[in-house]
Amino acid sequence: MGIDIMMEKAYKLVKQGRVHKTDFQQYEVVGDHGTYTVVKIADGTLHCSCLGFQQRKKCSHVGAVVIFESRRRDAPERSEWWKY
Repeated sequence: MGIDIMMEKAYKLVKQGRVHKTDFQQYEVVGDHGTYTVVKIADGTLHCSCLGFQQRKKCSHVGAVVIFESRRRDAPERSEWWKY
């Protein structure tokens, strides 16, 4: 899956209210095929429980969390969510 498609899916997840902060550094994202846990680890990187992240180290769920957080405060540029 290309970055453009992942970004589209991430925006959709946020717009539909499918990102929920469950703890200080933890989120649940309701994806198309299940609910996934995204956590921010000590070095600041985000990790997702989905298979796509395990294989590619990128997924729309992580992108959705970055977008979600950037809307809550001035954070990384929305167009650069995939770097995190």
